[in-house]
Amino acid sequence: MAPTVQRIDFSTQSSGLVKNYHDFYALIIDNVFSPQDCTSFIDLANTSGIWSPAGLSAGEQTQTVHTEFRNSERIIVINEDKASMIYDRLRPLVDDIHIITPTGPWSSITGKRGRKQGPTWKLVNVNPRLSFLRYGPGHYFKPHCDGLTELNNGQQQSFVTLFVYLNDDAVLNGGATRFWTPDKKEYLDVEPKLGRVLVFQQRMLVHSGEEVKGGMKYTMRSDFMFEQVLS
Repeated sequence: MAPTVQRIDFSTQSSGLVKNYHDFYALIIDNVFSPQDCTSFIDLANTSGIWSPAGLSAGEQTQTVHTEFRNSERIIVINEDKASMIYDRLRPLVDDIHIITPTGPWSSITGKRGRKQGPTWKLVNVNPRLSFLRYGPGHYFKPHCDGLTELNNGQQQSFVTLFVYLNDDAVLNGGATRFWTPDKKEYLDVEPKLGRVLVFQQRMLVHSGEEVKGGMKYTMRSDFMFEQVLS
């Protein structure tokens, strides 16, 4: 089955989402990763470490656990080969952000839309830091915005998150990724689905991992990395 790409058009949603996110970038991509791919991802996590409480960034190379805000388990795997495979699968499906210019349609990804000055960025790879997440009953991640990541001494920067949903068994209940307005009054849900990829800009897009009511949710998170285009 061929991959399908659905852009989340916030301009057609409720008034609060339109007001805050009308030009923001988010995609749902289905049929990219097979059930076998997803099983392989989970096996990679299980054989690479021990599931432990997911932390929050508290400075460079520092994580602290605050389960009242983020309550889930995580294994981090650094794997260049898997990152390259993910990039090769997804790159043709995100061609609209292959180049981001300061006056282009997706300039909100890197800064305020319509700026006449500013760098142009080129999509180059996926961050090899793969964060595998496991959510059981009662687990959640409260509303937040993803932080930007720098690699290679700042030569590469993340602007876009990618999320792969690794299971959707019959007993899984809850666990949607929810995009919130900044005042937390309006929202849009993306439901977990085996092999589904959720792609969205990191800058100023508030989202949460809603509470899992039953079953277990497995996901993998990483970043699309960009390099500045030098004139």
